[in-house]
Amino acid sequence: MELELQYGESRGYWKYHAPGKWFRQAKAIGKINNERATLLFNSGAEVSIVDSTFARKVGCTIDESQRQECVGIGENAYMTEGRTKIK
Repeated sequence: MELELQYGESRGYWKYHAPGKWFRQAKAIGKINNERATLLFNSGAEVSIVDSTFARKVGCTIDESQRQECVGIGENAYMTEGRTKIK
């Protein structure tokens, strides 16, 4: 796994569970089912963000009833499309 963060640097924040309170994330390159993936890790939780097209490609079933807003990773805010489990 390769991290692109320098010491003390953060990338993006969640603002779902506690409006006004922000959580740090880190970006990493890894593999899921032998496919290269860019992952975003939330330092306070056991969850990551993966691209929905990639998740479908590697056979994940996506629960689209759960959505979450994420801001600060790029210049724009975006909404996650669903939730899946990767073991």
